[in-house]
Formats: sequence, structure tokens, C-alpha cells
Amino acid sequence: MKAWINGSFVGWDKANVSLLSHSFGRGSAVFEVFDIVAAERGPAFFCIEQHIDRLFTSAELVYMELPLTKEEFIDACVKTARENNITRGGTKLFCYYPGIEFTAYPQNPQVDVAIFCIDFEAFGISQEQLSAPVKVGITSYKKYHPETVPVHAKVCGNYVNPYLALMEMKKKGYDDVLTVDVKGNVAEGATSSAFFVKDGKLKTAKLDNVLLGITRMALIEVAKDMGIPVEEIDIRQEELQDMDEAFYSVSLIHLQPIIYIDGKAVGTSCPGPLTKKLTAAMEEVYSGRNKKFEKWLRYIA
Repeated sequence: MKAWINGSFVGWDKANVSLLSHSFGRGSAVFEVFDIVAAERGPAFFCIEQHIDRLFTSAELVYMELPLTKEEFIDACVKTARENNITRGGTKLFCYYPGIEFTAYPQNPQVDVAIFCIDFEAFGISQEQLSAPVKVGITSYKKYHPETVPVHAKVCGNYVNPYLALMEMKKKGYDDVLTVDVKGNVAEGATSSAFFVKDGKLKTAKLDNVLLGITRMALIEVAKDMGIPVEEIDIRQEELQDMDEAFYSVSLIHLQPIIYIDGKAVGTSCPGPLTKKLTAAMEEVYSGRNKKFEKWLRYIA
């Protein structure tokens, strides 16, 4: 497999950065992860334009000047997917300070770009494995307050918080985690948006203190198009025990049902009826069969 580094292809084993680089030592790299779906007309990036828009938002929030235009980023991703003959998988894109630095502030403003395209089949990964139902716990680590760090930036340093939360839950025997903010409102998973169903309504956290998930955005638009009521509201931790269904949404995994929260079953079946309905609807979108939302597909061929 080959990576795209600053305009050239290199083997993954050659895609290196100094341990003394600013982005390794300070967590200052910004990144994106997004789908390559097996649509009926061929492999396609899902919502690549929206992901690149978010990349630019992240860079702006952490005062990083990106070296490429949005179209140049997209073109580089397309070339990397073609170079690796990707049929179904994902892309991970990093923008980072490669220079050796000893201060908190990067003295050398040079920003490098690295793009990796991963084929699920080549690594023996199936979509069914990725989206299998999970048992989750509520972490004791609170979600970062938006006045402490730019929570809407997909910057590596922000992921210490979900890393700790997930490690805590793994040690307790859970598969994944739900985070709660300092006000006691449910926020999101470690790397995913969290959705809940109550009385036929789809509920999720407001964007005040969570990442603007691209799959989240697409799912909400599809649900509204289906006539499903969607509420972006504060959800108290204690309300979770009364929810009828729960699931995550996230790139690569898509929709992932939640079967237990803190040891208590969610609803009477998993996945629940609305989760099944939304999963089927999103598969129509990923495949390109729903022409209304084919706008989100950027074909690679």
C-alpha cells in the first residue's frame, strides 16, 4: 500500500515523521477520516467535500495554514485511492508540522500532508463486523468544555479525552463509551455521534459541545426526508434508561446499534425498528440508489 505525501507516493513503511516533530509531541495535527463506499456505479468517496470543509475549519480553529486548496485535497485523495485500487474502505488524511520543535508554538510554519487509503478487503475487514451491536458504558471523564479547547476541531490533541474514556470502559468490559459534558448532558461516543429513539422521534445532542459529524449530518437529512421527527436537544444522562433505541453514527462504521448502556438493555430489541429503517435508508444512499442524495458521492473511477 502507498501513501500520498506532499505530492509523491511512498510505501506505508516510508511514511515517517520525527519523534521530535511538533505534531507528534504536541498533538497539533489536524485530520479527517471518511468512507470509500462500494456504490453501484463504482467506488466513491462519501461526503468528501464536507469532510474537506471540516478539515479547513479544524485548521482555522488551531491557527494552521493549509498548503493545498480544497480541490487539490480532493484530487490527491482520488489519486491515492486509484493508486491503491480501493474498492471499499476508508481514507485517513493528516496535516501536520513535521519540523523538529522544542517549544509549544511551532517556529517553522511548514505543514505537510499525508493521505492513506485503506481497502477493507485487503485487511480482512467486513462492514458487518464494524457495525455489530455494542455494549457501552458512561465514562467518568467529562467531555471537554468548549471554552477550554476548540471542540469542533478534529485535532489530534483533542482525542486524549475520548482515549481515556474508552480505555476506562474497556477495562470495565464494555465495547464503547458515551461521554457526558460538565452540565450532565449526553455528548457523543469516543469517535462517533450518538443517537437515541423515543416514541418514534430521533434525538441527538446539540452541536454546542460535540463534533459536527458528517455521517450525523447526512443521517439527519435523510431522516427528515423520510418524515422522521429529529430533535437536536440536551439529553440528560438519567433519561437514557427510558430510551427505546440507541445507536452511533460514524464514518467507516456507518450506523452501529447500542444494545446495553451501563449494563441495562436499551429497548426490547437491538437493532430496534427505527434503527433498522434508518440503516436500510442509509445503505440506499451509500449505494447510489437514492438519486436524491447521490450528490454526496464522488466517484473515483
